[in-house]
Amino acid sequence: MSKNIKDELADWYDQHSKSILSFILLMVKDYQQAEDLTHDTFVKAYLYHNSFNQHSSEKTGLFSIAHNLTVDFLRKRKPSKFFKEVFLLQKASSYTE
Repeated sequence: MSKNIKDELADWYDQHSKSILSFILLMVKDYQQAEDLTHDTFVKAYLYHNSFNQHSSEKTGLFSIAHNLTVDFLRKRKPSKFFKEVFLLQKASSYTE
C-alpha cells in the first residue's frame, strides 16, 4: 500500500469512524458488533480505494459501504434471531399457563 493511500485512509478513519460507528450501532444495537462492522467498512474502503467514485465525497462512500455491510450482517443473522425470539415466547407462555 502506498504511503499516500495509508495517510488518506488514516485521515478518513479519524474524521468519520465515530459517526460510522454510531450509524451502525443504531442498526445492530450491539456495540462489539458495530465496532467489527466499522472496522470491516474501512478494510473494504482500502480494498476498493481505486474504485471510489470521484463524484461523491469519501464520507458518502464510507456510509454506503457501512450500510451494505450492516444490511448483509442483519440478513445473515435474521433466521437465528427469529428462532431465538420464538423460543423465548414459547418459554414465556409456558410460565403463564
